[in-house]
Amino acid sequence: MVRRYLFLCPDTQTASGGIAVIYDTVAALCRAGYDAAILHNSPAAGYLDHPDKPPRYYTYDYYIARQRLGLDGKRARLMSPFMLLGQRFRGGPLEPLRPGADDILVIPEFMITAAMTAFPGSRLGVFVQNPFAFQEAHAEAMEKGLDIRERAEWFLGVSKICLDQFDLLNIETGYHLPVSMKPEDFPFREEKERLITYMPRKRSAEARQIVDVLERRGRLKGYRIEEIDNMPRLDVSDYLQRSQFFISLLRMESIGFPAAEAMAAGCIVVGYTGLGGREYFTPETGIPVTEDDTLGLVHALEATVAEYATAPARLDAIRRHASEVVNASYNSATFEAALLRIWRDLDAR
Repeated sequence: MVRRYLFLCPDTQTASGGIAVIYDTVAALCRAGYDAAILHNSPAAGYLDHPDKPPRYYTYDYYIARQRLGLDGKRARLMSPFMLLGQRFRGGPLEPLRPGADDILVIPEFMITAAMTAFPGSRLGVFVQNPFAFQEAHAEAMEKGLDIRERAEWFLGVSKICLDQFDLLNIETGYHLPVSMKPEDFPFREEKERLITYMPRKRSAEARQIVDVLERRGRLKGYRIEEIDNMPRLDVSDYLQRSQFFISLLRMESIGFPAAEAMAAGCIVVGYTGLGGREYFTPETGIPVTEDDTLGLVHALEATVAEYATAPARLDAIRRHASEVVNASYNSATFEAALLRIWRDLDAR
């Protein structure tokens, strides 16, 4: 009997690196002949901006478990019957599916509490894309008497900082899956515009302050600052290819795709590593700034812009090297090779 792998997945339809990785993983497993599918929580769910079309289903079990556990608050619990009724009425393209006894349910790290409750008889694996979210979710589950280390058969971690978290929690069944942000979609461009871009997703209030301060201080030597947010992937790539500088606002990341994408496209990246991004964001590939040091980031960007205006050679060398590092470390071929090597081991368990 062929074993089926069901990847529980959040339902947002907007651009998300974490959801894209889940879709990439399922699509790669399907191409390799494994029986794998996405398991959403609504019939209308789906990542609309993703190029692959892996099999997708939905179940309400996870949502119901969250409400029973009170994870979304009392009001959400009272409203949940009406929410489910509305979803059933509206419907969607996905077919319902309930995991069987022989299925392996792969759950994102931040969904472990409700997933353990929703699927008490299922075999579990855990996909950790953010060790900070995993730390919080593990503490939340333990408060309710649930220990994912006793339920899960194995754990996948996408970065070195994830492996550090496994070590901290004495998890011995962890695998390192170096994911890809598909640097080929962000080709290096030598010629740039006088453009500075940033993505405010993680630090929107700080981003507004940084932009306001930079514009009021007037030391950017004719550069304009533009926000990249809620754009199709092709448009993001176009902006990054045109940008001379990119402000990294990563925060509590496992890797941090925005800075890596900017480096691939040839931007000079200035800002935060988000901690997990330290595995590629170093003084050799960009201008890292101490986490949460807003003034330090402003000073660093102004100094970098001033240096580039008078002596660009060092910074041009940094951005070329950064693009090479990202393309070598996070390309699709490396991701798929590691995934299939890991899955041969997991599927034999």
